[in-house]
Amino acid sequence: MSSRAYTRLWLESQAALNELLGQELPSQPLQPEKSQRLFFQMVATLFLRYVQILRCLETCYDQMVHPQKRLVLRRVLEGVMGRVLELKNEMVEMELSEYHYMDDVLQDLKLTPPSRVAMLRDEAVQLVQMAERMRQSRLRAKFMREIRRDEERERRARDSGAKEPDREQAALCIQKVWKGCLQRRCTKLEREREMAFIGMVPDPKAFGLPAAMLRAQLGEEFRRLRQADYEAEYQQALVSIREGLFEVEGPDMKEEMKEQLRQWFIECHDLTGRFPEFPDEELGGSSILFAEKTPEQVQEELELQETEGQKKKEKTAEKEKSKEGKAKKGKDKKQGEEESLKLAESKFLPMISEGSAEYQTVWGNQDELDNLEPHYELELMKAQQRKEVETELRLQVDELMREELQRLKLAVDREEGKSLKAKKSSKQPKGKKGGKKKEKDLTPDRTLDSLYEELVLQGILKQAPHVQLADYTGDFCYLGSALRMAGIEPTPSVTDIRQNIALYAILRLGSPTLHELAPLVKSVLLAGPAGTGKKLLVHAVCTETGANLFDLSPDNLVGKYPGKAGLSMLIHLVFKVARLMQPSVIWVGNAEKTFYKKVPKEEKQADPKRLKRDLPKALKLLKPEDRVLLLGTSDKPYEADVKTLCKAYERILLVPRPDYASRYVTWQRLIKKHGGTISPALDASALAKLSDGYSQGCIAQAVQLVLTERRLLQMPKKPLRAGEFLQVLAKADPIYSEEEKTLQDWYTKTPLGKKRLKAAQEREEGKEAKGKDKKGKKGKK
Repeated sequence: MSSRAYTRLWLESQAALNELLGQELPSQPLQPEKSQRLFFQMVATLFLRYVQILRCLETCYDQMVHPQKRLVLRRVLEGVMGRVLELKNEMVEMELSEYHYMDDVLQDLKLTPPSRVAMLRDEAVQLVQMAERMRQSRLRAKFMREIRRDEERERRARDSGAKEPDREQAALCIQKVWKGCLQRRCTKLEREREMAFIGMVPDPKAFGLPAAMLRAQLGEEFRRLRQADYEAEYQQALVSIREGLFEVEGPDMKEEMKEQLRQWFIECHDLTGRFPEFPDEELGGSSILFAEKTPEQVQEELELQETEGQKKKEKTAEKEKSKEGKAKKGKDKKQGEEESLKLAESKFLPMISEGSAEYQTVWGNQDELDNLEPHYELELMKAQQRKEVETELRLQVDELMREELQRLKLAVDREEGKSLKAKKSSKQPKGKKGGKKKEKDLTPDRTLDSLYEELVLQGILKQAPHVQLADYTGDFCYLGSALRMAGIEPTPSVTDIRQNIALYAILRLGSPTLHELAPLVKSVLLAGPAGTGKKLLVHAVCTETGANLFDLSPDNLVGKYPGKAGLSMLIHLVFKVARLMQPSVIWVGNAEKTFYKKVPKEEKQADPKRLKRDLPKALKLLKPEDRVLLLGTSDKPYEADVKTLCKAYERILLVPRPDYASRYVTWQRLIKKHGGTISPALDASALAKLSDGYSQGCIAQAVQLVLTERRLLQMPKKPLRAGEFLQVLAKADPIYSEEEKTLQDWYTKTPLGKKRLKAAQEREEGKEAKGKDKKGKKGKK
């Protein structure tokens, strides 16, 4: 795609975003919805539309080379990502589930589910054509089979009275059979070539990506290189423009600011009879005085800001009282009565609105479609740097004018100056008392390099393998909403798990703005049978975000940092380095061991419960600006104490065994990854069906054991068959239904599982009550 295409895509995305903003920020407040089902559909529709816009903006940001456009685009992109996270949080609180099934909403919006591979329009047309040709071939084969059957019957009827064959007839029969065999071989080869030509089977001679795809990938990489070059030019131009503004316009700006402040001093003294107080830096300094306001208005604002603290305290007290009253009212409500539903206030909608407004004012009226080589806009850079230079100069001028104002007060109004000093001195200790205690630094004299080196040598800080989130392959759950409507809880698909990992971990760790403003998630637990890809997801989070990996698994801590002092030092080192080198992921494998109900005898010497108290305490000290995430993985979470485990991990995601569609995709991907080819002789559908109950780890192990170097060399003459993989797979241990049921029962004991179970019971009780009322009314009649 060209620069013009990405600019057009940005224009279309911005138009769709403005439409959503008009829906979420209407001129009149929206009326709350009473139906939970309709409210969820509304939230799900917003979620999907924002995800659509997010993907388009992400593509534009990845490939757009103009540095100033990318700055505006990044702000809008972060706002959209934050809004997606807020809507996800709303859906979790509404459905009391981490997994949501929106296939009915996708159908209403005429959208396709999130596929495992991005499908182009030509590929979709080719897929439809292939299915139609197969249908016609089946009909033609059936028709020809009937014709041959009729011909065979006629031939047998004619030959029923024939004599015994002689030698010539025998030779002719042998020749006919041999020629038929040769012709069938040739026909089979021709058929395979024809099927490969029309795209119904993969071409065995074609390896790698098509030429068009390779050219597209090379073009994308070239654009990323141009981004770096243009960004370097942009930064150099900023420095030169900044220096020029300081030299040329800086002195005039200073004098103008001083004159404006002196004029303000005189006007305030003439109106009020005393000199005003100079605004503090926290309030904006003299910037609030340059907002085209009269001295009286500025003085009123300053007085109002002084009384805001007292009003806030009164409001907090009133809020606490109102919360208590609401809780009492909620208990008194009847069971059948439904509360009105309304979206919570968003922190990201103002950010999106500001970014859209900036786009409209700066770039919306410019025709950039024909600007094929955009480097930067000089006038826009000057206006931006002029504001920054003015802000920096204002700080210097404020310091000088504060001293000048103080001298004026001492010279003209000494008594008032003393009283003001007394007030300031009385206010200062109050602020100091309200401050929070800082965490004690156990290593104040050590450098970050020495701490980093120590953790590496101890095996705590590790190099995460390069694994992308796309490697966790699977398919979409196509009947999720239908199953829920029927009262059946569907099994989460691989796509659902991958989406939650992207929302809870990757997006938050990748952006400081999102981590600070979005609903805070400090810890996530991945619970599921062995081999379902939990550790792969941890490594994928580190790869996608560039995060450091700290391994605090109980097995990894055996013999390291013994005693209470050593444990305190370990926690301090890990969290200190994690904060200083964020983003960081703290991984706890076999997380159930940290919160064992009863430690097994063979593990008592290892002391797996060392982190039971200190780890939750350290998590509480994390601030919203600290991009540190605790990721736990567990095969047997039911062996841990539920309360303490759930206190340490805020979000718990069940990772079940793969379904048929995910197994089908996994078999194909792994065979191709290890050098194999999927020919007509290999029935991937049968593999997916017969491998039901096995995890992705078992499938990966089977593929590795079968596709050896020797087997890959034999593949041209001996194609792969499903039996080879099934023989190896049969030796692995499957995931038994009892283990899955134990995990499901354990999940109902978690906070979210309890809420969902309670809500289901209340719905059933409400239905029973309605049924009894109807029967009573019929009986009275």
